[in-house]
Amino acid sequence: MKTLFFFLVLTISLSLNAQITKGNWLVGGSGSFTSTTATSEDNLGNEFESIATALQLRPNIGYFLTDKFATGLNIGVNLSNSPGRDNSNWSMSVGPFARYYFLKPENRVNLFGEASFSYGNGLSEINKDRNTTSYGFSTGGVLFFNSSVGLEMSLNYTDSTSRSDGSSDTNFKNLFLGLGFQIHLEK
Repeated sequence: MKTLFFFLVLTISLSLNAQITKGNWLVGGSGSFTSTTATSEDNLGNEFESIATALQLRPNIGYFLTDKFATGLNIGVNLSNSPGRDNSNWSMSVGPFARYYFLKPENRVNLFGEASFSYGNGLSEINKDRNTTSYGFSTGGVLFFNSSVGLEMSLNYTDSTSRSDGSSDTNFKNLFLGLGFQIHLEK
């Protein structure tokens, strides 16, 4: 028991210096699964609702401009399906993000907030080519395993508008949990 306690104290004391300081890099990503109710309107003004499920992967790279504040680029890959409408979608997006960590850089556990914007293009079985713009906000916590690797859990909100030529506009508002890893690289 004493050996286990010693090991835990040693592990925690060696990993208290997270790399969220000026000049360091942030590399990682997150993933999520969502189930969404969407409201759509066709060219004739008919409105309808459908349920969609989606799997989203979001790798990112960022740079700390100051201590605790990073900006960078998100890349998104989204696979979704609307069973009631027999519609599968695939899309990719890219856009900037800004992230701020609220607690001291040396904390093993930290809290963060993030804002992002993205523009994407994808394919749909029904509407073929679709363009999407999206903005989002995230907040959550990160648990650093050591000075470089952290496990994140976040609560995310996104508002997306998807458009296709000569067809319908669809607006998605999502609230979901995300899970991800970030690697903080020293300068």
